[in-house]
Amino acid sequence: MNNSKQTMNDNRILIEINRLKKYYPVTRGVFRRVVGYVKAVDGVNFFVRKSETLGFVGESGCGKTTLGKCIVRLLTPTEGEIKYFHSDGQVKDLLKLNKEESFNMRKKIQIVFQDPYSSLNPIMTIFNSFDEPLKIHGMKNPGERKDRIAQLLEAVNLSPDYMYRYPHELSGGQRQRICIARALSINPEIIVCDEPVSALDVSIQAQVLNLMKDLQERLKLTYIFIAHDLSVVEYMSNRIAVMYLGKIVELADSSELYNDSRHPYTEALLSAVPVPTLEKKKHRIVLKGDVPSPENPPNGCRFHLRCEKRIKICQEVEPELKKVKGTNNHYVACHLAETE
Repeated sequence: MNNSKQTMNDNRILIEINRLKKYYPVTRGVFRRVVGYVKAVDGVNFFVRKSETLGFVGESGCGKTTLGKCIVRLLTPTEGEIKYFHSDGQVKDLLKLNKEESFNMRKKIQIVFQDPYSSLNPIMTIFNSFDEPLKIHGMKNPGERKDRIAQLLEAVNLSPDYMYRYPHELSGGQRQRICIARALSINPEIIVCDEPVSALDVSIQAQVLNLMKDLQERLKLTYIFIAHDLSVVEYMSNRIAVMYLGKIVELADSSELYNDSRHPYTEALLSAVPVPTLEKKKHRIVLKGDVPSPENPPNGCRFHLRCEKRIKICQEVEPELKKVKGTNNHYVACHLAETE
């Protein structure tokens, strides 16, 4: 696969997340008294520029999928800001919009889920799955809607005849192309991609990823790309954020993160990436212990219980995400790193 990164013609910030939290209450007893909270996302800050791809990686349960669902408002955050920067200069916090404004913002941000089969109604044809959203968002003419659906299918390299089929008549790769086309149907600016190829065969993954990069270039799309496969994230992303237990522990340009990672957790993840036999194999870093419970995270650095490099301060003080000294876009939350 060609590993060239997306060129950004418009460098403005499109969306900015500040202090975002998503807590789930834990209840016990007959009266379901709240005794604690699962801190799925706990104070996350980042921004995404127009036409770039920001990738999110981390172990299962780190909060990356919850974060994506909060951005598209499938979940309501407990706290924080989601600022959207419109092309006319307006800045709006998505969490403070009224019902009508929220409906209009649905056009701007869409999502592609991990499992394409569960994303499609099995008793509806592809045409019907597309037709209703187009009608709701203002396309009243049936002929225009049909033409639009045909165009969308062709954009993802499928014949327009596929609109008359049911999901069970399609392969996994075809279903995911349908889901991508449906996400594009109302001309969004941002697409949250939640593990979009993890359910597909490896041979099909490359085709879908190349399609997504081609669509991004042609339509000037912005991706928030969530995945656990570090090779896929490297291929797709301009910048990468590494999450651990609800927090971002490292954020950097893709090439810099892979060549000069500064957080012990990132180093452990990268050491597990398979490499061709002709390349020099990395020393595998095997993390000991399990990920702590997000209901009761440890004091200090949340990673210190599994970190072989920990020092005393790691157990007492939680590190902030700070810029690495001598870099432009490299941030890390680690007491061992040399930060500004």
